[in-house]
Amino acid sequence: MGVFEAKVTSKGQVTLPAKLRSAMRLQPGDKITFTAEADGAFRVAARNGTLRDLKGVINGGPRASGDQIDKWIEEARGRATPASLRDGRRSSA
Repeated sequence: MGVFEAKVTSKGQVTLPAKLRSAMRLQPGDKITFTAEADGAFRVAARNGTLRDLKGVINGGPRASGDQIDKWIEEARGRATPASLRDGRRSSA
C-alpha cells in the first residue's frame, strides 16, 4: 500500500492523509487503535463502528422477527452490490 507521513501538532494531533483514511474506510467519529508490537513497531488499525457499540441505544419496543432481519440484510446487500452484478450482468471494465 505504501508509506504515509503525517505531522504531529503542538497539541499532539495528527491528520491522516486522505489516501490512508480512504484505504482504512475511516469516517468522522471513527476510532483507530495503536498496538505496540514486540519489535517496537506499532500497528495502526481502524476501529469502525460495530454492533457492540450500539448496545443499550434502543430499549424496549417490539422485537424484529428472523424474517424481518433477513429482509433488512438482503436490502443492505442490494444497496452495496452494483446494479450490473444484481442484474446478472458483468461490467466490461
